[in-house]
Amino acid sequence: MASHPNCHLQIGLLGPFYLRVEEEEIRDEVWKSKKALTMLKYLAARKGQKVSADMLIELLWPDNEDIDSTRNLHTAVWFARRVLTSKTDPEAESCLHYAHGSYWLELPEGCLDLHRFEEHVWKSRQLMKTDPAQALRHCEAALVLYRDDFLVEDVYDDWTISYREEYQELYFELILRSAKLLMEYRGDLQEAISILRSAVKKDEYREELYQMGIKFYILADRHVEAINLYKRYSKMLMDEFQLQPSHATQELIRQLHDHRERQEQVFSIDLALEPTTGAYICDKETLTVILTAEKRRMSRGGNAFSTLLVASKKQGAKGSRQMNAAFHILQRSLRSSDLISQYSDDQIVIFLPDTEATEAKALHRRLRQILEKKSVDISTLSFTLLDSEQLEEMQNTLVTTPAR
Repeated sequence: MASHPNCHLQIGLLGPFYLRVEEEEIRDEVWKSKKALTMLKYLAARKGQKVSADMLIELLWPDNEDIDSTRNLHTAVWFARRVLTSKTDPEAESCLHYAHGSYWLELPEGCLDLHRFEEHVWKSRQLMKTDPAQALRHCEAALVLYRDDFLVEDVYDDWTISYREEYQELYFELILRSAKLLMEYRGDLQEAISILRSAVKKDEYREELYQMGIKFYILADRHVEAINLYKRYSKMLMDEFQLQPSHATQELIRQLHDHRERQEQVFSIDLALEPTTGAYICDKETLTVILTAEKRRMSRGGNAFSTLLVASKKQGAKGSRQMNAAFHILQRSLRSSDLISQYSDDQIVIFLPDTEATEAKALHRRLRQILEKKSVDISTLSFTLLDSEQLEEMQNTLVTTPAR
C-alpha cells in the first residue's frame, strides 16, 4: 500500500492483513497476542463504528465462560495499543479509543484501504457517463488496492464472510466497468478481455463475465472466439451442474448466427459488386432496401442497429478527393459484417448491423483514429452517429441528401 500524508499507520484488509507503522511493516511474529490482532482487524473493518466490550468478548472468546474475559479484553487492547504506538511520539493519543463501554478505531482519511477502495468505486460510478477517462482511472486505482479477497488468510472466521462477499461484489462490479470502459473509451479489446479473464480466476461461474467477453469478441468481429468462449462456458456448466447458460447468454449466440445468415443474404443482392476485405460495398439503392428491411424488423422487436454518416465540409475537387480517400480507408477498416455506401458526392453512409449505441460509439472513435493516422484531416469532416431508436432522424437525413 502506498503511504499517505497525515497517516502514521496504514492498514490493509483487502488481501492478507497489512499493517505499517511509520513506514515500518509490522510482521506476523510481532503479534504475540492473536486475540489482539483479530480485534484490530475487526475494528478496522467497522471503519470507526463503536463496538461494545461485550460484542468483542463474544467475538474473541465465544465459548469460554469460566475465564475472566473482561481482563483478557483489557490485555488485548493494551497489546494492540502498544503495537500501534508511534515511536517518534509515544505520548500521542492512541487511535484505538474507548468510551462508555465501547471501543473503536479512529483513523485519518486515506489510512485504511477499505475507505480508499470504496471511494474509488463510488467515483467510478459517478463519472461513468460524464467523464469516462476519470472513471477508468478510478477503476484502475481501486483494482490496485484489491490485492485479494477480504482477509484472505481468515477465510474460516465467520465474522469475515459478509465482508468478503460485499467486497467481492464491488470487485466484480469494477471488473465489468473497467472492461466496458477499456473497450468503449480506449478501444482496447486485448486489455478488456485480459481483465475479464483475471476475474474468471476468482469466480469461474460468474456468467456476466462470459457474456461481456462474448459481446466484445462479436464487436471486434472475432466470431470464432465468441463461439468458442460460449462453448467452454456451456461445457463447464453442464459438467458441474447439468445446466445450460441463461437465456440472455444463449441469445447472444443466436443473434450472431442470425447475423451471419443475414450477411450471406446481403452479399447475394448484387453479385456485380464484389466485396473486398473490410466492409461490404453497396450502392444507394441497395442500402435503402436494407435499411427499409431493418426498420420493419425493428418494429417487430428485432435487434438494434446503427448508422454512421460521414460528410465533407469542403466543396469542389479537393473535398471530393478527400471523401474518396476517406471512403477507401473506412471500407478497409470496417468489419466484414458492416456495409458502406458512397451515398452522395459529399456523404458516406456506414450501416452497422446488430450494433447498439455504445458499441457504435466505440467503433466510431476507432475509425476517427484510423483516419487521422492515415493523414486525413478529420476537422474537414462531420460525423453523425444514429442508432435504431432514431429512425425518423435517420430517414430524414438520408432522404434530403442528393443522390450521387
